[in-house]
Amino acid sequence: MPFMQRRLDDFGCDALCRGGQTSLRSGLNLVGATVIGRASDRFGRMPMLWLGLAATLLSIAINLGMDSVEGMWYAIVPTALLNQNFGVSKALLTDYVEAAGGSKADLAGAVGKLGMCIGLSFMAGPLLATLLVTSYTQALTLSLLLAASSGVLLLLLPTTARKAEPKVAPDAVQRAMQPTPATPMSDARPAQRAPAPAAVAAGWRVQLSAFVEMPALRLRGAQLLLVLRLLMALAFHLYAPIWQVSIKRRFDFTPADHARFMGLIGLTYALSQGAVAKPLIRLFGRDSSRLLLLCVAVLGGFRPIALATPHLEVVYALYVPMVIALGVMNTAISTACSSLADGDQLGGLIGVLESVESVAGMVGPTLGGLLAAWHDGLPLAMVLVCYGTAFVLISLFYRKHVLEGAEKKAAAQKKAQ
Repeated sequence: MPFMQRRLDDFGCDALCRGGQTSLRSGLNLVGATVIGRASDRFGRMPMLWLGLAATLLSIAINLGMDSVEGMWYAIVPTALLNQNFGVSKALLTDYVEAAGGSKADLAGAVGKLGMCIGLSFMAGPLLATLLVTSYTQALTLSLLLAASSGVLLLLLPTTARKAEPKVAPDAVQRAMQPTPATPMSDARPAQRAPAPAAVAAGWRVQLSAFVEMPALRLRGAQLLLVLRLLMALAFHLYAPIWQVSIKRRFDFTPADHARFMGLIGLTYALSQGAVAKPLIRLFGRDSSRLLLLCVAVLGGFRPIALATPHLEVVYALYVPMVIALGVMNTAISTACSSLADGDQLGGLIGVLESVESVAGMVGPTLGGLLAAWHDGLPLAMVLVCYGTAFVLISLFYRKHVLEGAEKKAAAQKKAQ
């Protein structure tokens, strides 16, 4: 990452260029997260993880082979579109925990540890790069070796988890393949079979319909989670532009200051998901809505203070609980998804959640910049509106649509068993 930023500077990639790359990445993620997540439900988690690894290797190869800013644009496409391994890994961990008979707290702990690894990698990756390599090409080579070595770990993943079997309507396929029944006027003639192309087309239509259809998205609880994820992500992206300008104006941040600040955020986010989320979810028990309300209150209440204080120590002190609240809330939402969607839809639902974040990544920064151009206080006001709306939605509907919906689903499954 640090060498990539320097390389963009060397190529003269200005704000419009960088913004365009961000929009391209978010737009491709919008499509890829949903499609790959759903494909993991239909065809298995492991094939999609291998596809994500192949996309990463291809992206690095493009960067190595094309020493230009155009090459950096092309390299965005395979990873942003096909490497959805984080979302697929969440679904795979859910399969493992459910196969082992784990609780919601166990699932939150597993997903939290996955998020912890992401946070630690964002903290350690740039540091290792600056210690081990000295050029962009060397950084790419090291990245290629690390990505390839992850394939060994994919081979070591357990295969005992419940696999998502494609739930295709077999009756429809069988009907398409069965002979056409004879009419009363033609009993003496042999029955005619449906043409093979028509039967194949009917089978493909059934397969496509089963792939696209996600009954879980029609649940009020799932729709509420999508709206909450959109509001939280939109608040983040609206806040980011004014935050960068603010810390530069108040504290004249240098690259070293940015590195220390991002290191603290990465470490805190890692610990929030790996060490804090599971105990908090277990502490609040069945009614996790209270935990979510607390997280929203911390995020919405501390951001204005962090934006206004002239003391850097206060900024650090405020960002620690804010990052913890963000990590805990993301873990709780991911855990709630597994309570609403079966294994054959979970990957798709998580993918849609990732796509919602991509929408916010495409709209939020531009909207924040436009609002700031009209008035300095408008972006923060919109951020508080997002958090306030999330607080109201959780207060009014989370228990009814998410918690009670999950209980009804569990009761129905138990009755069926």
